[in-house]
Amino acid sequence: MSDFDIKEIRTKLSVTQEELAKMLGVSVRTVQNWESGAKIPESKHAILRDLIVRPHRYAGGEQVNTHGDNINGNNVTVNKTDAEKMLDLLASKEESLHKSQEQIDRLISMLEKLTDKLTEQ
Repeated sequence: MSDFDIKEIRTKLSVTQEELAKMLGVSVRTVQNWESGAKIPESKHAILRDLIVRPHRYAGGEQVNTHGDNINGNNVTVNKTDAEKMLDLLASKEESLHKSQEQIDRLISMLEKLTDKLTEQ
């Protein structure tokens, strides 16, 4: 069971399974599995939290110029609030930690295999 209700998130965003899959960088089948209760990998938790807090970033929702953001041709200057900057930083740190943990897990697995081979000899 996951902390995230994917179907509820998708309903709130008014997107299809295909659209949500594209936002998250996964297959439609993966979204279907998550909606059926499959475990959501830790590596997607930060994206899902951000999606819940700031859906317009992913869903292409209407953005209002409330913070004096400047849009000039293809150049966009965004003045983020301190809270948004902190959330971005935390999300990036969490993603970095998850990538590091995945690498550590792979190394441990390799070491276990090597140890097994050495003990067999």
